[in-house]
Amino acid sequence: MSFEFVPAYDVPMAEQAEIFTQAFAGYVGGSFEMDAGGLARFIFHQGADLFYSYFVRTAEGLTAFAYLNRMGNISRVAGMGVLPAARRSGLARRLLSHLLEEAKARGDQTMMLEVIEQNPAAHRLYLQQGFRETGRLPGWRRKPGTPPTESTAQLEEVSLIEASQLPSALEYPDIPWPISRHALAKSAARHAFRSGPTLVAIGDPQVTPTRLHVLSCSETMDWAALRKTAGALLQRYPGHEFFTPPVFPEEFGQQIFEPLGFAREPLSQFLLRHDINAASPKS
Repeated sequence: MSFEFVPAYDVPMAEQAEIFTQAFAGYVGGSFEMDAGGLARFIFHQGADLFYSYFVRTAEGLTAFAYLNRMGNISRVAGMGVLPAARRSGLARRLLSHLLEEAKARGDQTMMLEVIEQNPAAHRLYLQQGFRETGRLPGWRRKPGTPPTESTAQLEEVSLIEASQLPSALEYPDIPWPISRHALAKSAARHAFRSGPTLVAIGDPQVTPTRLHVLSCSETMDWAALRKTAGALLQRYPGHEFFTPPVFPEEFGQQIFEPLGFAREPLSQFLLRHDINAASPKS
């Protein structure tokens, strides 16, 4: 099969949105009906860069794509899809190889991605291409009517830009990009609250369910303090439904979500990592 890699910036947004919609029709993680504006929002929130992102063109037209997020010398596959008619043709493998080759050529040290656990074909492809699992990421939801949580933590609201500049005991790429302070600056979060060294950021509380975007500690990871801060947030919005998609590592579930009455969601992801260029030894 003949094909070419086309930089995403050379493809009109409306055409990108159409290919995206077709590629994710019936997807296990949910279908997406994208128009140009919706795709632009997706790209923004994912921190993707059209300069490093690609589409694949065959004789049948555009058939596959990958959106890449790049920070410093770390790349992340923020979204990848293949049209149904072109699957099992090797295009996804070739596209991923191309991304890895380019990342190596520009000196990137690592490529990250998240893959839905219930999508074994994609999971298998990434493992075969040299990625390794570094964590499991369940989703969580706290239903209305869950018994109230008591907490003595005092919350102070801070601006999202201030929240995004606070250091964290757990930093990207050791945690998934979507829950890092770097993603917070581009997320749909509306409010951030501090209590001592801990931080929690959420979406619009006028919309239910409300998403939890970030839970972090600026010093050592003090799970008890972070749990109290999250509990204080729940007290602030009693009877409210909160959720998080599968982006928080399992330890957050054990230390934060389960003790606060969240239930595990059906979908989960794996956090995958490919170390491309080893870091230079310190002299």
